Amino acid sequence: MFKRKTFDAQVGDMFVKSQDNKKIVWVVEKIFEHVDGILHARLYNKTHPKTMITVSALTLADPDFFCRAPNGIED
Repeated sequence: MFKRKTFDAQVGDMFVKSQDNKKIVWVVEKIFEHVDGILHARLYNKTHPKTMITVSALTLADPDFFCRAPNGIED
């Protein structure tokens, strides 16, 4: 059978989009279960906090879409 991937991100964790040449840092603001029962994360742009995106937890955990921000990026 299929096994659900674990989701280890927490509020405050930082990510960058895998194909983003600008390397914009996205910060997890909230993790929640959507009405469809799928776990999602709301992220805000670190340099422009009013800019937000919502993605499924599976998308955030998929290295084809997102990867953790490099160490050394501080608040």
